[in-house]
Amino acid sequence: MRNKLIIIAAIFAFAVGANAQNADEAKNVLRLCREKCHSIKGGHYESEYRTKYMDFKDTISSILSCDFVKDSTDKVFGKRFHSIEKYPNWTRYSINTDKEFAYGNDKELERLPHFPWIRVTKSLRHNFEFYEPLTNPDNSVLPNGNSPDDSLVVYSLTDTMLDGKACYDITRLDTTREQDIFGGTWLRNEKRIWIDKQTYLPIQFYTVQVLVEGKDTLCQYTYDKLLSFDTTINYSRFTLESLPDEMIVIDYVPEKSIKPLGRGKRAPEWTLPTISGDSISLADLRGKVVLIDFFYKACAPCCAALPTLQRMHEKYKDQGVVVIGIDPYDDPVKADMADFIEKRSVGYTVVFSDRELPQKYRVTSYPTLFFINEKGKIVKYHEGFSASMEEEVEKQIQKMLKK
Repeated sequence: MRNKLIIIAAIFAFAVGANAQNADEAKNVLRLCREKCHSIKGGHYESEYRTKYMDFKDTISSILSCDFVKDSTDKVFGKRFHSIEKYPNWTRYSINTDKEFAYGNDKELERLPHFPWIRVTKSLRHNFEFYEPLTNPDNSVLPNGNSPDDSLVVYSLTDTMLDGKACYDITRLDTTREQDIFGGTWLRNEKRIWIDKQTYLPIQFYTVQVLVEGKDTLCQYTYDKLLSFDTTINYSRFTLESLPDEMIVIDYVPEKSIKPLGRGKRAPEWTLPTISGDSISLADLRGKVVLIDFFYKACAPCCAALPTLQRMHEKYKDQGVVVIGIDPYDDPVKADMADFIEKRSVGYTVVFSDRELPQKYRVTSYPTLFFINEKGKIVKYHEGFSASMEEEVEKQIQKMLKK
């Protein structure tokens, strides 16, 4: 028996050692891959991109053609580029020169000089896709394995073939179960990357993230494949003159700052359908304190605010307070809003409007809350979600109830 235990212990120790060795090999290959990507100054590539966002059922697909050159002096993108993203029903152009950024469709682009519009450009940059390992090696696709929580990350490496090329197949699985900034809990956070053994170029990768919000399980993934890459840098591409002659370029004109309807304004009237097929109007709620929440399903801050609003509903519904959620974006049937609301334990009334209603309330961000008194006038509004939101909302409700 003792000999059997010794053998089992030896096998276990060997397995642990093998796993540790495999993880070290994976980290070393990633290191060599990062070094290769850092050595690349620019070039032209084509990639295939697919993604599915948390609250979307459909996958978005595109083919990206991009010329780029890394530029440490560029404070927004860290590179100059000329990019063409082809989606099934439309095409997006974007170009970043040493003086300006322009983007739009295949007919018209809006031009933003770096100065004075660099802050505007920074607010837009998350909308533009790149094959990140090539254009920005210091990104989450190629982790460096030196983070403080790396003990909770599992690495594995295998050999495989991809499109006739011998590759390293590396998986990085984050086993932490931390909450995200909006209160959801991560169940799975995995990255997988295929690296060409000869060149150490990353030629394909995907990420999978699974998040739990309330009783709902959400999945998001990204897939990116490098179709071709040439290190020749064509500097003539990084000018607006490289655009097709028929393309119109217009100068950016900032929108006027619009604030939601404020104190003393009469709340615009509405009569809207509920999920059950009934309807409710704001006029029906005269004599009550009404808290309206403009939200939509794919808005993470909106979803984070739902538990707060539900607690306000439960606590004050018997004191003449009515909470109403107004969704101007989602089709209640196609978006399966009944399931969405049930899984988030929302017990207050949710109605659906066209997109003109939030314009009447001058809503420009989500979520936006409006506190409406017994006479139908707006007392206050609240934009966005934060940790202090619940305290602020409850304080305002109590103040209105005392009057």
